[in-house]
Amino acid sequence: MTDAEWYSLLQTSPREARRVLIEQYANLVYAIVRNKLGGVASREDIEDCVSDVFVALFEQTQSYRPENGSLKGYLSTIAKRTAIDAWRRLTYRQNITSSMDEDETLVLPAAQDDTEQEVMEKFRNKRLWEIIKGLGEPDTAIIIRQYFYEQTAKEIGNALSMTAAAVQKRSIRARARIKELLQAEQEGELL
Repeated sequence: MTDAEWYSLLQTSPREARRVLIEQYANLVYAIVRNKLGGVASREDIEDCVSDVFVALFEQTQSYRPENGSLKGYLSTIAKRTAIDAWRRLTYRQNITSSMDEDETLVLPAAQDDTEQEVMEKFRNKRLWEIIKGLGEPDTAIIIRQYFYEQTAKEIGNALSMTAAAVQKRSIRARARIKELLQAEQEGELL
């Protein structure tokens, strides 16, 4: 079933649309959640998180539009975010439990290197986003649709009134430009 067909079904029969969605994407969502929670969660925690993903999607179905991106990409994003939130809850709970079990009263903060690394990663991500936005249209739209919404060249071409080959060429050039700008900045920092 295509995204447009599913969206149409959602308008006429929400219950059936939800059943189809779960049937079609349950394994994908489970794989994403298990990948994020594998080391810290029990099977029940993973299954609860999968359920939370579908509940979150069903609560947000009015904000989904097929023309804005694939349902698979939209659902994958919700799954990743929900799993990350669950991971934070579980690790926080495990840290409290382990410290109570060990009768420790002092919990040391993360090492300075870790904090510095996180800050640098956030800075790089922000800078990458600025570069992507600065590419200009349609390159910005192509990169966002390709990497954030996981759309194919054909889907992007249909949405932007371009051929799939043109989308691929612009994507290659845009990625080369991004790489060039990032390398130039990095070389500038080293001087």
